[in-house]
Amino acid sequence: MSTPRSALALALASAGLAMPVSAQDSPVLILEEVIVTAQKRTETLSDTPMTVNVVSGEQMAEFAVLNFQDLNNMTSGLSIAGFGFDTEIATRGLGTDLNAPISPRVTLYVDGAFASQERGLFSGLYDLQQFELLRGPQGTLYGQSSPAGAITIQSQNPNLSEFDGYIQQTFTDRDGSNTQFGVSLPIVSDTFGVRISGLYNTDEATDVTNTTLDKDHENETKAFRVVALWEPSDNFDLRFVYHDIDDEIDGDLVVRGNGLDFDDRIAVGDFDAVTENETDLAILEMNYTFANDWVATFVGSYQNNLIERTYDQDGSEVQAREQFVSSPVEDVENYELRLASQGNEFWDWTIGGFYQDSPSTTEVFADTYVVPSPGFVVFARTTGPAILRSETLGLFTHNTFYLSDEGSLTVGLRYNEVKRNSAQPFNTDFAQLLPDGTLNPLGSVSSDGVAPEDQRDEDDGVTGTLKYQHRITDDVMTYVSYDRGWRAGSANIAGNPQPPVFGSFEPEESDNIELGFKWDLWQGRALWNLAVYYQVYTDFHFQAESVEFRDVDGTVSLADPVVNVDEVESYGLDTDITVLLAENWIMNAGLSYNQTEFSDAEGVACTSGEPIGGDLWSFNTCDLTGERAGRQPEWSGNLSTEYWSGFAGGSAEWYTRALFNIESEYYSQSEQRDLDDYATLDLFFGLRTTSGAWDGTLWVKNVTDETAELHTQRLPQVPDYVNGGDIESGYTWVRRQLLPRTVGLSLSYNW
Repeated sequence: MSTPRSALALALASAGLAMPVSAQDSPVLILEEVIVTAQKRTETLSDTPMTVNVVSGEQMAEFAVLNFQDLNNMTSGLSIAGFGFDTEIATRGLGTDLNAPISPRVTLYVDGAFASQERGLFSGLYDLQQFELLRGPQGTLYGQSSPAGAITIQSQNPNLSEFDGYIQQTFTDRDGSNTQFGVSLPIVSDTFGVRISGLYNTDEATDVTNTTLDKDHENETKAFRVVALWEPSDNFDLRFVYHDIDDEIDGDLVVRGNGLDFDDRIAVGDFDAVTENETDLAILEMNYTFANDWVATFVGSYQNNLIERTYDQDGSEVQAREQFVSSPVEDVENYELRLASQGNEFWDWTIGGFYQDSPSTTEVFADTYVVPSPGFVVFARTTGPAILRSETLGLFTHNTFYLSDEGSLTVGLRYNEVKRNSAQPFNTDFAQLLPDGTLNPLGSVSSDGVAPEDQRDEDDGVTGTLKYQHRITDDVMTYVSYDRGWRAGSANIAGNPQPPVFGSFEPEESDNIELGFKWDLWQGRALWNLAVYYQVYTDFHFQAESVEFRDVDGTVSLADPVVNVDEVESYGLDTDITVLLAENWIMNAGLSYNQTEFSDAEGVACTSGEPIGGDLWSFNTCDLTGERAGRQPEWSGNLSTEYWSGFAGGSAEWYTRALFNIESEYYSQSEQRDLDDYATLDLFFGLRTTSGAWDGTLWVKNVTDETAELHTQRLPQVPDYVNGGDIESGYTWVRRQLLPRTVGLSLSYNW
């Protein structure tokens, strides 16, 4: 997809700020301005008063970005991890496990629409126009208030004037094959066109083997997209996008312990663990420009998502805890209508409204084996359908006042209202498991997973922004902002009954102050961005991990509830610089630092190491004040560079790229210890024609085969079939670690 001229544009890398270059027709070297829509207006990155990192679709292809996790190395301070249920987006030190019943701290918007079910959209990247990371609270213009940031993804538009497209094939040494294509079909010249694109990916990239089942982990993704664009006049356009994604992902838990190290990449579960995802997402956007240059915009989306997960909860060879979850989220609707002025001399404004309706019913089947005494095995089957429905309403206004040629003031305000209905009736049937495999019924127990008083709740909050930006010189812009974040409360939904006190949690509020500047250096050959911030969370939504409690069968079980913590402080900086070193040499570097800690956190549910009381639902608490509040590293840095040169009489070019990423220690909340820091190096060598038709890249990711644990979690006890009772399995779940060294070859043809 890259041409020799856009190769200069390869500024993406680590910090996530990609800066294309325009210097081919002039001896003056200058970085081309990057256009963003972070404030729902088209403006240059250097004029946008917030920290925004941009990655173009071209740059994703050039760095062989095959999934969302590959973006981690290209954007400092960003972490996207996991598959299916077990997914998390984090920036500025905090994220949200999307397996939790909670709105995310970093929200996702696809083709202008809020993606209320993010978990079904993380499998592949293909035929995209642009990726933007907006750091800090997004409290005014976006569908859901998000305290840490937002990600916007824009699919490639069809070419309305001519037939064009590409096909790209990548092979890797881990039985990987990634095929993607995009084709533009201009139906009515310069008026109406369609773009069709697709992806098929299969690999064993994690290099995980289940030694109990003699099975290697394999992932498969099939996806296609249709984008239709209609521009019948200068003042009206309509864009329709349909996404279809299907995944099948092996999910046996990787463990360490009992002689296994984490970098052995071994699972030992006694049955197949698989996650299957089916996602359909349709998005319609219409824009109409009135004679007075006011612009009316309507965005509507409709999403269906089904995730089915077979899950070994204990991760051991022992028959202990098994779970099957079928989670259909059907008929999710989002609508946004806004009206905005543009081009006024003193005041530009936006007003609008947002509505979301999200119903779901998740079927949960959990099997547990208990051995009260040697030879006596109790089989417990728990069913717990989670019946959820949420409605979200947002009314907002965003205003920019141009106080002078150098300074402007932005004032944004949003009213948020969330109504939720939540229910999860649990029923557990107990039976004696006889030696011949038959069951002798023993009785049943029923309970409400969500207490009746928590089943219906309504929260509202006001968010917004107040910022002043000032252009000190033609080359330097600085800004200061205050931003208010908010997230609604909710009921906790679980795979098994858990203590009633974990039933629900209250809304979270946050206040953020940020100071930043953007500086064009060396007559436009470089751009430097720097922002420092301080943020305070009140009633912080904390997902406690592996909290031991006394279960209905008398055993000690584990829960991962979301609970409120009185106060959390977060502060740090984000900075990046892009430099055009020569006409054929570019470099980008980025650094993020974040310190996130509990400033007032007494009585938080935890596993303290002390014995659990004998009463039903007993659990321990800790004072976490002064401890880290997130799992993310404090430091994250990136450096990338590309150099290229022509040959064959100027008809072709060779190039080399390098991407270096370094991160300090991640933190395990479950084990309450620091994990590993790491540094990785990716190298790329390639040839391309100057016409842009052909491009071939040989690449190696994680050249030194660096290993590091990035997320671990304690596992529950297992039955002692010999002596009766429960014992520790000796295993710890390695939820996330670095992918091993991977060698690949990417070939693309463009027409």
